[in-house]
Amino acid sequence: MSEPNLVTPAKSAQGRWLLLATAVLWSLSGVVAKGLTPLSGPEIAFYRSLFAGLALLPFVPRSRRTFRPVMIPMTLTFGVMVGLYLSSMARTTAANAILLQYSATFWTVPLGLLLLKESPDTRDRLPIGLATIGIAIIVILGRNGTRGEGLGIAFGLASGFGYAVVIVCMRGLRDLDAVWVSAVNNLGGAIVLGVLTWILLGPIQVPSTRQMGVLVVFGIVQMAIPYALFAKGLKTVGPAEASLITLVEPLLATLWVFLVHGEKPAPATLVGGVFLLAGVLARYLPRGSVTSPSTQGVEDEPRE
Repeated sequence: MSEPNLVTPAKSAQGRWLLLATAVLWSLSGVVAKGLTPLSGPEIAFYRSLFAGLALLPFVPRSRRTFRPVMIPMTLTFGVMVGLYLSSMARTTAANAILLQYSATFWTVPLGLLLLKESPDTRDRLPIGLATIGIAIIVILGRNGTRGEGLGIAFGLASGFGYAVVIVCMRGLRDLDAVWVSAVNNLGGAIVLGVLTWILLGPIQVPSTRQMGVLVVFGIVQMAIPYALFAKGLKTVGPAEASLITLVEPLLATLWVFLVHGEKPAPATLVGGVFLLAGVLARYLPRGSVTSPSTQGVEDEPRE
């Protein structure tokens, strides 16, 4: 009989580092997407996911290509989530779009409890509360008067809920090959995005040669690699903590867009970002003798 799959402190630490690396690579989205006009948000999302999935698929042996029914709602949600996110970025600042997607931090708790029977670590409660305050500040006050900005904020919030659903679904598939799960997400998401774009906007534009090259690299570096890392990190880190760690993404993304494109977020967005950063720091500040299953060797069962 094989040994049970234990979540040791070393494995948990490795999972957190993988999620941090994921956040850094994801943070490149805004600076690249802002430079791919005149392609629409859904069109950029379609090509990015398509190339990411095609890049990952050859690395998955046929023996590991396992289908699970949950993959259907996961890929549907993934495609819609990505389209909403980039559509949000087109209608409001990159900072708002990226930060609002992390309203997922709030939704991962009830969804994880409902679908996976996983309760959040007690150390996650204060950070999630701080992150939720930050999101509320951005929603209410983080506007700079851009036309259609209200719709952009609504898209950002909707993408946050979708992101939470994807996180919980991927966590539920943690026993599968991480690269396979990421390939399924991206290829399935590309199909969903292609259909929705055709219905809502008409035929998808064919990118120029330069844009095609950028989209190929964009798909591999900003989607294929990080989503594979993300799926692997979720094998040892719960959905609530994972969403907190990846809050590093919007903070870095806001910085990259400002440095490259000179786009300044609204003051309230910066205040909201401070609350998000405070939430991340609060999760990992030393707290005496507080322990949790994530730092102990426990069997990797659905409830940690």
